[in-house]
Amino acid sequence: MRRVALALLLAAPCAAGGETASWSAGTARVLPQGRAEVGVFAPLRYGLRNRIELSVHPAWFVVSPNAGVKIAWGASRGVAVASQHGLLYPTPLMRLLSREGAGGVVPSDVRYPHVLASAHHLLATAPIADHLLTIRAGGRLAWNLTAFDGPRFWSEVEWHLVWPRAAAWFTGWSADVGLAAEGPVVKRFRYRLELDRFFMPGLRGDWAWEWAGIAEWRASERFRVRAGAKWSYAEFPYGTRVSIPLPIVDASWAWGR
Repeated sequence: MRRVALALLLAAPCAAGGETASWSAGTARVLPQGRAEVGVFAPLRYGLRNRIELSVHPAWFVVSPNAGVKIAWGASRGVAVASQHGLLYPTPLMRLLSREGAGGVVPSDVRYPHVLASAHHLLATAPIADHLLTIRAGGRLAWNLTAFDGPRFWSEVEWHLVWPRAAAWFTGWSADVGLAAEGPVVKRFRYRLELDRFFMPGLRGDWAWEWAGIAEWRASERFRVRAGAKWSYAEFPYGTRVSIPLPIVDASWAWGR
């Protein structure tokens, strides 16, 4: 893992410059050098050399240390290609949530092991008129640095959205693919549509679908508001379930170039 990370960071400065965008989340485009963006719920992102974008979620860092990097590998005929990599140490947060009563998501007698998780995805974004179509493929890896306290299923969080993203903590790996489209609607309003499929071999419930519709009001290149909903259709140990509409609301600010 350390060799892979080192190779990526050494190769990135030599890669062809990537396609840049004022707001880069969810596409293969990166923020231009010196530009930063952050949301109420979205992570802090910073553009470096027009080909590398660094990210961290400051609100969660204390209880769940995290870091990410998006590397632009160039563009051909307008199609931008990038890889996205992230590291997460979720153990402190999960131990906080191991309690009885309000705020508890797993039994209070469950003690989470030290888990180091990573995510790796390849993205390709193609312009279609004024719209962008993005394809994503990749997966997650996880290493249990210490042993689980009891059977692993005692520690599982059987919640929509959490279930597929935490699957690798218990099986070692998971995979996912996604398709997204975004573009203008009228004046300052834009849309984004997402469809994702998750594969979680080894779980008692090894697949999930998610789809989302998001409306965006872009007041300027410095401020935007997004609102929408996400749905999940997943197989759990107790059967398949469709979620209620899960709200998506966020405001983002940007500064720099």
